[in-house]
Formats: sequence, structure tokens, C-alpha cells
Amino acid sequence: MNIKEYQKRTYIAIQPHTDKKDELLNWSIGLAEECGEVMNHIKHHCWGNEEINNVEIAKEIGDVMWYLSALCTILNLDLETVAKLNMRKLEHRFGGEFTEEKSKARHKQELKFKDTEEYKELINSLNLED
Repeated sequence: MNIKEYQKRTYIAIQPHTDKKDELLNWSIGLAEECGEVMNHIKHHCWGNEEINNVEIAKEIGDVMWYLSALCTILNLDLETVAKLNMRKLEHRFGGEFTEEKSKARHKQELKFKDTEEYKELINSLNLED
């Protein structure tokens, strides 16, 4: 399964709303809540000396993915293109490896990335196909 298929298939679980602002708020709050649940597992591991339960944390990360997908869907954004844009931005910033120097220069590198044809193509393909 690819990300496009994931976004399409998980759309069936999206609760209909009559107001777009309510829907945006619902998915944004849900995303924050699910991120908090992931962090709760990490907190209990770091300070509660509990083992990380990979099955439970995977389910929470899946919920984070679902809310990201729902948010992208309501904004008419293609989640796969969002992921590609992020991946290419990071590759352009760090060129294959993280260094503190590259991190400090990341904004300058991002400006250079915005001038590329690849960036423009990705931006043009962000919207979901009708």
C-alpha cells in the first residue's frame, strides 16, 4: 500500500462536519492529542522505567498518521506529495547527513530549494486530484 491509497482508504473513517472550521479544529486537536499519547508512552519509559510496548506505540503513531491524513484531506492536500516535499526539503538542507553547521544554515538552504524546478513542481502537485 502507498500513501495515496492510505489517504483514500482511511477517508471512510472521517466524520462529516457541516462547517470546515469545525473540521479543521477537530483534526488539529485530534492530531495534538494523539501526539500527546505517543509522548505519554515515551514519558513512562524515560521516567517510569517502563518498557516501550511497540505494539501500543505503533497504534498511537498510526492514529497520528490518520489525523495527518484527515487534515490533508480536508485541506485538499495530497499526503504523498506533502511527504515528498518534506523529504526533499530535508535532503536539500542536510545533503545526506545532519551537522550543526548545516542546521544553522537550513533557512538559507531552504531559500535555495524554493528556487528549484523540483520545488515548483512539488508545490504545483500538492492538491489532491479531482
